[in-house]
Formats: sequence, structure tokens, C-alpha cells
Amino acid sequence: MIAELQQAVAHYAHALDELNVPELEAVLTEDTTWTFTTPGQGVLGPVAGRAAVLD
Repeated sequence: MIAELQQAVAHYAHALDELNVPELEAVLTEDTTWTFTTPGQGVLGPVAGRAAVLD
């Protein structure tokens, strides 16, 4: 179970680093939510749903 979680995190990180949308889409669930911070804009989100996150 832990190895599966580590692999999922590795796939997520790689997809995000490479801006690989198809790979990221394969990792995220339909009910994904993101909240993130960007310099100069502060906290953005939460963004709810895989489609909204990928958009």
C-alpha cells in the first residue's frame, strides 16, 4: 500500500514538473481540489474538480 502511494505521488510530481496534462489527468481523481499560493497573488482556490484543475 505504501509503495502504491509513493508511486502515485511520484507520478503526480513528475506530471506537474513536466506540465504533462495527460499524465496529470490520469493521476487526479474526479473530486480533486487544489488550493495554491502564487507570488504576488496570494492564495488561489480552492479549485474543485479534475476538469477545473486541468483548465
